Amino acid sequence: MKKIIFSAICLVFALASQAQQINPDEVALLQSSYGMDKRQLIESHMKITLAESGAFWKVYDNYEAARKEIGKKRINNIMDYAKNYSNLSPEKATELVSKSFEIITEFTKLQQKTFKEMAKAISPARAAQFIQVEMYLENVIRVKIANEIPLIGEFDQK
Repeated sequence: MKKIIFSAICLVFALASQAQQINPDEVALLQSSYGMDKRQLIESHMKITLAESGAFWKVYDNYEAARKEIGKKRINNIMDYAKNYSNLSPEKATELVSKSFEIITEFTKLQQKTFKEMAKAISPARAAQFIQVEMYLENVIRVKIANEIPLIGEFDQK
């Protein structure tokens, strides 16, 4: 578990260092890179057996494709927040928070669906192991994003 924690932290810092330069064309590149690095991280932690391999990676690849699409929505919402930060109307604040809740809900539903598929494909315990790692990585990413995004009114107070 220490290896996965260290790898996740390194991954987040690498993404964060590039996040300041994000434009829509780079989003696909970052997510593609993250997906490849993440696959290696998952492979290292899960130690997928040959018997599990085909079924696991099929479910995993479908999950990653959907997760990346949700990630794009999150990035777009953050970029919208950054664009409107200095002139945040009540309507825009409500829209951004509502979109954030939708994204979190969509991500949770994806994890639930993936757990069910993976539990059938390999086993409930192994599927739980995968979801546990995914939740951990998602929380690391959320914390890193939260630390990088200014709170509403933060610059006004300084």
